[in-house]
Amino acid sequence: MTTTSTPAWRATEDRRWRPGPALLGLFAGWVALFAWSGMVAEPLDFLVPTLLVGVLMTLAGSGLRLLGVASYAVAVAQLLAGLLSLNVIFAAGQSVFGVVPTPESASRVLYAISNGAATLNAYSSPVEVNATHTRAMLMACGLAVLLSIDVLGIGLRRPSLIALPLLVALSVPVSILRDALALPVFIGTALLFLRLLATERLDIFGSWGSRAAGNRAKASTDRAVGTMWFVSVAAVLAALVTAPLVPVTDLFDPGAGGAGGGSGSGGGFQLTAVNPLIRMRRDLVEKTHTPLLYAETRSPSTSYIRTTVLDDFTSEDWRPSPRNLPADNKADGVFPNPPGLSPGVRGREDDWSFELARQFATTWLPLPYPIRELSVPGSWRFDSRTLDVAFVGGDAPRQLSYKVRSFIPVITPAQLESSVKATDDVRTSMTRVPRDLPAIIRQRAEEVTRGADGNYAKAVALQDWFRQGGGFRYSLDQRAGSGMDLLASFVTDDRVGYCEQFAAAMAAMGRTLGIPSRVAVGFLDGSTQPDGQILYTSDDRHAWPEMYFSGVGWVRFEPTPGERAGVTPSWTRQSGEAPAPAAVPSASARTRPTPQPAPTQTDTTSSGNANISVPWWSVISLVGVLVLGVVPGLLRRLQRRRRLAPASPVHLAEGAWAELRATAVDLGMAWPEQRSPREQARSVVGQVQAEDADVVSLEGLLVRVEQGRYGQGVTGDPGAVDEEVRAGTVRTVETWRRTMVESLDRGRGWRGTWRRNWRSRVWPVSLLRKGQ
Repeated sequence: MTTTSTPAWRATEDRRWRPGPALLGLFAGWVALFAWSGMVAEPLDFLVPTLLVGVLMTLAGSGLRLLGVASYAVAVAQLLAGLLSLNVIFAAGQSVFGVVPTPESASRVLYAISNGAATLNAYSSPVEVNATHTRAMLMACGLAVLLSIDVLGIGLRRPSLIALPLLVALSVPVSILRDALALPVFIGTALLFLRLLATERLDIFGSWGSRAAGNRAKASTDRAVGTMWFVSVAAVLAALVTAPLVPVTDLFDPGAGGAGGGSGSGGGFQLTAVNPLIRMRRDLVEKTHTPLLYAETRSPSTSYIRTTVLDDFTSEDWRPSPRNLPADNKADGVFPNPPGLSPGVRGREDDWSFELARQFATTWLPLPYPIRELSVPGSWRFDSRTLDVAFVGGDAPRQLSYKVRSFIPVITPAQLESSVKATDDVRTSMTRVPRDLPAIIRQRAEEVTRGADGNYAKAVALQDWFRQGGGFRYSLDQRAGSGMDLLASFVTDDRVGYCEQFAAAMAAMGRTLGIPSRVAVGFLDGSTQPDGQILYTSDDRHAWPEMYFSGVGWVRFEPTPGERAGVTPSWTRQSGEAPAPAAVPSASARTRPTPQPAPTQTDTTSSGNANISVPWWSVISLVGVLVLGVVPGLLRRLQRRRRLAPASPVHLAEGAWAELRATAVDLGMAWPEQRSPREQARSVVGQVQAEDADVVSLEGLLVRVEQGRYGQGVTGDPGAVDEEVRAGTVRTVETWRRTMVESLDRGRGWRGTWRRNWRSRVWPVSLLRKGQ
C-alpha cells in the first residue's frame, strides 16, 4: 500500500511567515488616514513616518504570532514598538544613545503630542505653525488607528471590527474639518476593507499568523479572488450611486427645524468659529496683492473693514467665541443698536456698495463697524453680541454684491475720559484672562500705565508704548515659541512682530488692567483706484484691538507701528498733539496699480478649505504607481530580448531555455528547479495542451541544451549562429509561451487566465527568483 506524504519543501512553505493579510489591514488604515491631509499644510510629514512605523509594528506583530505568542502580549509589544518609535523621532536628544527612553524624553513626547492637539484645536486648517508638534499628535493618533486595526482584525481574528477604527479615521473631514471626504480615500479604504471581509468569509483569517495555512484554503482563495474584487467594486459603486438619494435635513434651514437655542420661530444655529489669524499671516507673508474686496462710497475717506472679532482669550491664543445665530437674526435688514453705544451719540451715515472679488469667497461678511442697515442676498445671520455676520447656507458665495449703511459716531477724548464703568456682564466676560497668563504681562501693563488716570488714559498709554516709547519693530518673521510664552517674550525681550502680536498684546494687557478688550480682524484702509473704487487686497489684512467704553461702545485702537498701519485714530491723540509720523502716505491717498489675477482664496467659519489644490503627494503617489506598473514589465521585455540575442549557439539555447523557465514562473506554473532539463520539459508538457508539432520543436531545443551542457555536440564555429536556427529558436519560445498562457487554468474560466496573464506582464516574479 502506497502512502503519499507531504514533501519536505511543502511543509516548510506551510510554516512560512505570512504577514500579507496584516499588511493589507495596515494599508487599509493608512489610506483612511489620508482623510486627515487637510488638517496640516504638509500632510506627508506625518503620513510617511506613520506608514514606516506602522509597517514595523505590523511585521513585529506578525512575527510574534508566528512564534505562538499570546495575542495580548503581541498587542503590548506592538504598542511599545510604536511608543519607542515616537521617542526616537521626537526626543532622541533626551534619550540614552538616542534610542532608550528616559523620563525627560517621555515628558517631551507627551508635551509635543498635547501641544500639537492644542495647536490643531486653535488654528484653522491647514495648520502651518508648530509643525513638529502637530506631526507628533497626528502620528500618535494614526498609529493608534493602525494598532487597533491589527489587534481587532488579526490578533482577535475579527476583521469586521476593523470598521470601527476606519470609521473614526474617515469621520475627521466631516466632524472636525467640516469638509467632504475625498472620493479616492473613500474608494481605496472601502475596497481594502471589503477585501478583508471577503477573506474572512473564506475562513482564511483563522490561519493568519499561524504556523500552518491549509493548502486547500489557499487554492480556494485563489479561485475566488476575482469574484471578491468584482463584488467589492460593485458594492462601492452602489454606495456612490445611492448616497445622493438619501434625504438629508439642512440644519441651517429654518424650515427644517435646525438645532440651537435661537429665539422666535426656531432654526437657531450656534456657530463655533475657528481662528482666522492663520490665513491673515499667510497672506501678509506671501504678498500676492490678491484683490479680495471692492467698495464704493461717497464718504470723503476710506475706513477699516471688519470681518470678525476674537473675544475669547485662551491659554493658546485669541479666538472667536461661539456665535449664536438664531433664525430671527437675519442680516438682510435693519440692525440693532451696537452694544454700548448710546442712542443720542452724534455721527454721520455713509452708504457703501461692496463686491467680493472673483478670487475671494468668505463666510464672514466684510463690513464697516457699526452699521445701521444691510442689504445682502442669501442666508446671512448676525450675532447680537458682536454684530459680525456669518453665512449659514452652505458653501461660501462668490462675487457677492451687497449694500451697507454705516454709522460713524463722533468720538472725542472727552467722551472716553468721562465714560462710566462697563456693565457687569461686559466687564466679567471681556476682562477674563487665562489662569496661566504670565505675571510679567500684568506687571508690564501696570508699569506702562503708571500715572494714567482712568481706562481711557491707560489705553492711550498702552497704544503709545507700542507705537513709540517701547522700542517695538514691525516684522513678519516667524518667532520661536507659541501661546503665553510667545506673548510674554513679545512684551519683554523680543519686541518684534506684526499686527497679530501688537493687537493681541495690547488687548491682553488691557484686560489685566480691567479694561474690556478684544481683537478685531479685517482690513486696513483700502486704496482708491483711478475709477473711484476702493480696493482691499490680501496685503491689507489686519488685526487691531478694540476696547469698550460705556456710551460709545467698542472703540478701535492702533498699536501697530506707523510703517504698517499709518496714523493712530483721532480720538486717541491728545489735544494739540501732532499725528504720529507714518512711513507711507495715508491709505486714502495711496493709489496702486490694478493687481494681476491671483489664486482663489476662501475665508470660512469652518476649518476646512473648499479650494485646496491637489497636494503634491498625490502626484508622487501616481508616479509611484506608474513606475511599479510599468518598470517591471519593461525590464522583463528587455531581459527576453537579451536572452534571445547571443551569437553563440550554446548561449542561444541556454537563453531560450531560461526564457521558458521565466514564462512558467511568471504564470505560476510548476518548474522543478533542481531537476534535469528533460524532467523540466516533461513537467511543462504535462501542464499544457500542446500540439504534436510544438512538442517536437521543444524536443529540438531540449537536445541543443543537453548538448551544450553534457557533450560536444555543437559543431561549427561556436561564435556564429545560423539566422535560420535563431529564427526557429525564437519561434519555439514564442509558441510555447502562447501555449502556456492559453492552456493555463482552462477549468477556472477566462477570469483566472486573464488574472495570471496580467500579473505575468505587469509584475513578473521571475525577476526576483533566480534559476537553480
